[in-house]
Amino acid sequence: MVIKTAVLPKDERGNDPNDFVDDPDFLEKIEPAPNALSKLVALSTTNRIDEIEMNLKNDEYVFIDLALMGQMTLFYAAPNTGKTLLFIFMLIESIKAGRIKAEDIFYINADDNYKGIFIKSQVAKKHGFYMISPDEAGVSREKILEMLDDISAEGCAEGKIILLDTLKKFADMMSKSSQAALYNTLRRFIAKGGTVILAGHANKHKDIDGNLIYEGTSDTKNDVDCMYSMYQMSSPEDEKQIVEFRREKDRGEVIASVSYSYQKKKGMHYVQMLDSVQQLGQDEAQESEREMKHKSLTQKYEAEILFIRSTLKTGKKNQSEIIRAFDESEELKDELTKRSIKTTLKNLTNYEWKATRDKHNNALVFTLITSWNKSLPDTKSSDYERFSRGK
Repeated sequence: MVIKTAVLPKDERGNDPNDFVDDPDFLEKIEPAPNALSKLVALSTTNRIDEIEMNLKNDEYVFIDLALMGQMTLFYAAPNTGKTLLFIFMLIESIKAGRIKAEDIFYINADDNYKGIFIKSQVAKKHGFYMISPDEAGVSREKILEMLDDISAEGCAEGKIILLDTLKKFADMMSKSSQAALYNTLRRFIAKGGTVILAGHANKHKDIDGNLIYEGTSDTKNDVDCMYSMYQMSSPEDEKQIVEFRREKDRGEVIASVSYSYQKKKGMHYVQMLDSVQQLGQDEAQESEREMKHKSLTQKYEAEILFIRSTLKTGKKNQSEIIRAFDESEELKDELTKRSIKTTLKNLTNYEWKATRDKHNNALVFTLITSWNKSLPDTKSSDYERFSRGK
């Protein structure tokens, strides 16, 4: 058998050498296959600097000031903080503003009951985005992640926004290997132009400084682009709920902190709660933080506050005089300590009393703030009378 015609394959750049077979110099026009070094050079971002610059100019927010397109952003909070409510509110705001397209949003709700899914699906339908419950759809979480991998491989991830609520439904938060598999999938999705927003949980207990602790290993913080903790700045029973977002990690122009409020009244419909969401101004946010701190401190140092207030009732005193009054009160020494009294004096200054410098010896002098906080016991209570006698 004699081979009369040979069809050569296209090279990696798409050139077809068969187009040049009649050219006597066609072999010189066929570029050699790239070697390993040239392949590595081709990966350099410097080759695509103009493209990267253009993408940065086109940065858009999914959640205004908080979550950027093309990134993986994690928000975590204690249960019942209002994560889902605030997420849906911010999605709707961005849809209305034209920052994102409703048909590009896929909210994977894996942490809700049947009624909750129904209500949130009604909201999603009204605003044109997709609400997906793996349980309701009869599909496993693993299958959802396989679909995301397929979307990435098929080149269909560009501009798509995936919300996973909550993260622990898709990976074992204590298993590094389980999380690695999840983040590999999500990173492939982002590399193809997608955006991922994650809802995580905080541990039941805070750290020694009262800060939230993320429920999971440090891998999550290492893998995400941006991370926010969400603090409940109001009591659970308050009708006005206030939530503060605090940035813990960022890559891009995202805000350090911002607060939102929403109404939570008995019998209130979810849509009414959604309609009540408002972003707070800086002054209002600071005032809510101050009130929450005061409430927390009065609960922690209730006995110390009662004693100090009863001591200051007769007039201004410095710390030494207050401690001397404590030394003279034998019955209080089983409940209080000098250290706790000093700590309370410091932490509750400008809440329960004012502190000024004495002109003669420069010592701090404490004076009562006359208005009583409502969270403290009534001044006529037996506890207050006991502290007065102890003085």
